[in-house]
Amino acid sequence: MTTVLLAHGSPDPRHAQTLERLRQRVSGPLRDAGRGETRLVYIEHDAPRPHEIGPSLTDEVMVVPMLITPAFHARVDVPAAVRALGSAGAPVGVTADLGGDPLLLEAVDERLRAADHAPEEPVLLVAGGSSSGQAGQSIRTLLDAHPRPGWLTMTLAAPRAGATTGRVVVPATLAEGVLHDKVRALAEAAGSPFVPGGLADTDALARLVVRRALG
Repeated sequence: MTTVLLAHGSPDPRHAQTLERLRQRVSGPLRDAGRGETRLVYIEHDAPRPHEIGPSLTDEVMVVPMLITPAFHARVDVPAAVRALGSAGAPVGVTADLGGDPLLLEAVDERLRAADHAPEEPVLLVAGGSSSGQAGQSIRTLLDAHPRPGWLTMTLAAPRAGATTGRVVVPATLAEGVLHDKVRALAEAAGSPFVPGGLADTDALARLVVRRALG
């Protein structure tokens, strides 16, 4: 079996570097669980792409989408990638994306502590998303199910007036890159504390990926 971590990709090299660290972190536990090799594949910008490795895959493949909010990529690009990965006839399964799991909030806790902030502080989680509002709703639903007093969320596409006031701003992104830096600029413009780094660089996110891959 091959486990494929299907990431979005970015023109910023920090994104791929962060995802590679995550791949290395989860490859041992997945191999020990009998899930074979763990590969990192990208939808766009970075390599390899699904169509590039699909012809070499002949055994069972399990795809874990590296997406934390519902988006066009989850609805369109992931199914297309699954078809490309199975082009040589390999049976390809796909897990749920990373959204909706409380381990995401534990990953935020880790980032907060790494930046010398306490998880008990008021926090603003900022996702990328689009004007459809699905990304913001996904994180709001997660916070509704696992409340954190003083925590709010919004997307860059639909900012909330005054949301940064008195809150530590945390990017709801897997890795540093274009969206991460836009959230940094938002925090700096508001004079709010900013927590750098991607959620993929946390133990909690690695545990979540392993959980998804093992079903």
